[in-house]
Amino acid sequence: MTRLPRLAAAFAAPSGRAALLAAALALLPALSSANDRPFQNARTAVAEDDDEGSWSFESWGQRLGKVRSLSVEPEYTFTPFTSLQMELSRVIDRSGADTGHEAEIEFKHLFNHIGRDGYGWGLSAAAATERSAADGTARRLTLKVPVSIQLGQTGALLHLNAGVIKPSNERRLFTRSAAAEFSVTGKSRAFAEFALDGSDRYAQIGVRHWLRRERLALDVSLQQRRSADGERSSGFLIGVGWYDL
Repeated sequence: MTRLPRLAAAFAAPSGRAALLAAALALLPALSSANDRPFQNARTAVAEDDDEGSWSFESWGQRLGKVRSLSVEPEYTFTPFTSLQMELSRVIDRSGADTGHEAEIEFKHLFNHIGRDGYGWGLSAAAATERSAADGTARRLTLKVPVSIQLGQTGALLHLNAGVIKPSNERRLFTRSAAAEFSVTGKSRAFAEFALDGSDRYAQIGVRHWLRRERLALDVSLQQRRSADGERSSGFLIGVGWYDL
């Protein structure tokens, strides 16, 4: 058995799920960028047949240590395989160190259907501009390859990402992440996520609850981060998403 099937089988088992969620609290988080909710870093490669010519809108508030942020993210899905989304964020550091704004636009295309093949993969390309009181304006480009895998007939999904980030006037960073989700009740799914952006580490664990099935969702998660300079912080995130608008 190869390493990836062993990982998938371990997560599908109840003991494997518990171990994965416990490990999430032991890791420490990374940079945030345009994302596929409820995940902060990972992209997913799950094609939904009813996602065609439709809008979604997501918004979340986040606290990590002394940093507070508020983000909104509209997304338009052209076909089940192609989408365009934009994220706008406001960030405030309560220590007085910095305040800033960020805007990012992302294009994602999937190359196959997970419902047919049992897995999906695609390509995500994003461009971002960040403006802060301390550092002025900075830009970055991000390219990722997301892979999503169905874990048997459980409804659980494993998401794996690898890619590269190129900030303006800085060396490129390699990014990788792993995320998982599975049903805990008829209307709720638990999720966990781990990410590395260069030397920054990120982890979150949480629950997505559907207030209206496939239309209105509430996300709550706990997060931890360790930056490249060794600074550690923890906090939480609360988000709301509206779909098929």
